[in-house]
Amino acid sequence: MMLGPYLEELLGARRQAGIHDCCTFPANWAIACGRPDPMQRWRGTYLTDEEAERMIGDAGDLALLFEVGMDDAGIREVSEPECGDIGVVDLLGHQAGAIFTGRRWAFVPATRGLGFVSLDPGAVVRLWRP
Repeated sequence: MMLGPYLEELLGARRQAGIHDCCTFPANWAIACGRPDPMQRWRGTYLTDEEAERMIGDAGDLALLFEVGMDDAGIREVSEPECGDIGVVDLLGHQAGAIFTGRRWAFVPATRGLGFVSLDPGAVVRLWRP
């Protein structure tokens, strides 16, 4: 699947913990790219923000949670972003799962289905290529 149609499908989506959030959004993109589910360990185990925060805290932080999931899915870490890469980024002091569009990062904001932001390269905490 191409990234544009994937993102377009989600423009009207509402953020919902465990369904469409900062973890499932990039994981679903990995699946759309033909990779195993990086969220397989956790999918269906949380349905509230509190449960998600507990899951992330148990892993240490979001980047460490993604590391485990990406390792499980055989998705390699990279150092320079290319279009379609999955990253954990720092947005105003909070980690978020995101997808690089080639120019900006797509992410799931707290109030709507999809947001886009330009980030300094230093705001990219970890990066994987599905």
